[in-house]
Amino acid sequence: MSQSIVSNITNYLERHQQGARLTLTAVAASVLTASTLIGYQRMTRSRLQDDKKALKRVVDEEQPAAISIIDQEKMEENKKEPMDESLVLELLARNTAFFGHESVCKIRKSFVVILGAGAIGSWTALMLVRSGVEHVRIVDPGYVRLESMTRNAVAKIADIGKSKALILKKYIGDIAPNADVQVERTQLTPENMADMLAGTPDFVVDTLPNVKDKVLVAKYCKEHNIKIVSAMSAGAKADPTLIQVTDVNDTMTDPLARMYRRQLRKFGIDRGVPVVYSTEKSLHVDHKDFSTRSLPILGPVASMFGMALVTYVIVQLAEFTAYKLPANKMRDGVYSRLQKELAAREQVIFNNTTNILNTSQVGYVFDEFWQGKSAISGAQDRALVMTRWDASQVSSLVNTVVMTKDEANVHDKLAKGTDLAAHYGSDVVNRINAQFALEKKLQQLWDSSSTA
Repeated sequence: MSQSIVSNITNYLERHQQGARLTLTAVAASVLTASTLIGYQRMTRSRLQDDKKALKRVVDEEQPAAISIIDQEKMEENKKEPMDESLVLELLARNTAFFGHESVCKIRKSFVVILGAGAIGSWTALMLVRSGVEHVRIVDPGYVRLESMTRNAVAKIADIGKSKALILKKYIGDIAPNADVQVERTQLTPENMADMLAGTPDFVVDTLPNVKDKVLVAKYCKEHNIKIVSAMSAGAKADPTLIQVTDVNDTMTDPLARMYRRQLRKFGIDRGVPVVYSTEKSLHVDHKDFSTRSLPILGPVASMFGMALVTYVIVQLAEFTAYKLPANKMRDGVYSRLQKELAAREQVIFNNTTNILNTSQVGYVFDEFWQGKSAISGAQDRALVMTRWDASQVSSLVNTVVMTKDEANVHDKLAKGTDLAAHYGSDVVNRINAQFALEKKLQQLWDSSSTA
């Protein structure tokens, strides 16, 4: 059977030699083409996989590729030709019409340090320079990541793996060549803070994510008489109408602002730090601590935080008197009275003249723990006093409560070992103990962040 088939094929090819040659040529060409395409596809897939792996390494490790480092060095070397003064004046014509020529000159001569070049910081740096500030220093050690592209003010796909601060410098050089942009690609620490904030800046804009860093920066600025404005978190915020600029003492609702305010007060800073924050309450997000935060951020909201920061700074630099922060709620006279009455109560009832809260601590407990109300009844009147919760323990932040004068007189006469839950009810006792537990947790987080 096989020999018959072979014989028939042979006879056919002998009779149709020309057609067979054409057929075989077509088949060979098809095979060659298919082989070429398959080989190309394999090579292309291999290259794509290599590219994806390389990109993943850059994004995951947040380290610049070799080509990125070369590009960054070029950014630093290439200095744009300065813009003609007449063009600068034209560029800032609308600002001049708003503030006046003298105030715009103050803005142009000012020096601003921006801490952080991320979601909020990148917009802040960009718009400060667009608004006329001609000397800025950007401090940020990070690199552009793929997932941060949705909220960075200037980053492009080609910038992935490059320094966030350096790409800002390059972009600013293209739009404002007259600006002096200094870049510090380093983590801000207590040891280098003096260097990072050197040069007598007119303003420091804090967009750092870590509360510990924010508090130390504010403390340094207060001690060295440097103006500062701080941004709270834009994470999990979606309502632009609830963004505010106010004194840190007047913040409410926002968990980061509350922790920032409480830690500042422990350093004796209870006012004079303006902040941009949102009063929006994010019910779907659990704020477990203040050392690391990975909250979802909407790019437009982050940019509006940056716009609010810039607006506040340039208005202050221009000495524009039409805008002032709302008056804060400080009650120094109330705190002083409460402290004196607490000291007298400690001396008379507990024979203690040493371990007594000072005026600043009294204000902290009064406002942050009990919101100016009795911890027992919630009463809010002029007759409030402070006393020990557990009479057997010394006076401290976690053993001091606010009561009405009558409540305190009864409380201080309770027999030693009295079951406070039975006396006041478990709801009252649990609420008070929860406040003390929160304060202890915050202190533990603060202490742990200093050793992390």
